[in-house]
Amino acid sequence: MSYVHADIDSDYAIYVWIIGEFLTTEEARRRHRLYDELASVGKLSPALLVIREHLPSGRVCMRVNIDATKVGNVARFINHSCDGGNLRPILVRSSGSLLPRLCLFAARDIVDGEELAFSYGDAKPNPKGLPCFCESSCCPGVLPAEET
Repeated sequence: MSYVHADIDSDYAIYVWIIGEFLTTEEARRRHRLYDELASVGKLSPALLVIREHLPSGRVCMRVNIDATKVGNVARFINHSCDGGNLRPILVRSSGSLLPRLCLFAARDIVDGEELAFSYGDAKPNPKGLPCFCESSCCPGVLPAEET
């Protein structure tokens, strides 16, 4: 879990970008299966994100797989919240970079001592998925996940 130690004003604050290993889709699928097995018995807390960038038509134009499970930064300790949390994920492109960065911005003012959280996605919850502990009123009890 990550908590703030000072007030954060949503008007200008960027909190962090997610850093990890960039994976091929094949490797992301392999690790996803392995991580689900290990997490289901309490031996791992995975941080594998699949980011799909969409065209205005709704078609996926780019897929980026970031695994921060073993290599990453403080972002890998930020939990999920089914109500969206207090951070908003936004894809940011830098000049000259092919791959976008997933950055977390303050979605609202955040007060000292508050836990940081964002929604890991809006995929339909899988009843056999990993348990969610966010305790929000809209929580279905499992983390959002989709087939990688």
